[in-house]
Amino acid sequence: FVEQETRTPVAQVLAAEQSTVTTDTPAAEAKTDNEVQWQCDHCCKKYETFELALEHESICDENIDWCMIHFDSGKHFKLHKSTEVLGNIRKYLNAAAAEYESTHPGVIFTTKNMPGFSAVVPQQDNAKDCGVYMLEMAERMMRNTPQIDNAFVKRKGASKNNFFGNNSFSKDVIVQKRDDIHQLIQRLRRGETIVA
Repeated sequence: FVEQETRTPVAQVLAAEQSTVTTDTPAAEAKTDNEVQWQCDHCCKKYETFELALEHESICDENIDWCMIHFDSGKHFKLHKSTEVLGNIRKYLNAAAAEYESTHPGVIFTTKNMPGFSAVVPQQDNAKDCGVYMLEMAERMMRNTPQIDNAFVKRKGASKNNFFGNNSFSKDVIVQKRDDIHQLIQRLRRGETIVA
């Protein structure tokens, strides 16, 4: 939050009288020493109290810098609908949040504050390699995590240097990974010591 006008200690700001949201006009009426105008860091909407600004900031459309990404390498099989998958995750999060209602009241996950999208990723040509594709995509995300911010969320991951894409890796990578996994399982089965 950006404190506007007078720079007063937080204790004094929190002690200021509760009031309603101001209009989007830049200046408020004359202020006393205890009155400070707060604004959202994201959209710059102004509030008279810290509590009101904090409440707004938690739901501000410009404050979404997280998202859920569904990596579906078998879209053409039409086994999973991204909207259903993401909706089920939100339901789970809402059920978990209900457990903490007494300490974190009003936490509700919606498509607005917990957006999600289906990433464009290489597609498998069989019904058995989904786990191998998932491992490859997870490893790539860990090695080269894209900057996830409000712009990323609004673009649904699309950019000039697209992290996602149908050609981000070839099927040969998957064939090699499947073989590596098979070899690892065989070595473990023989009791060999595996060094990372």
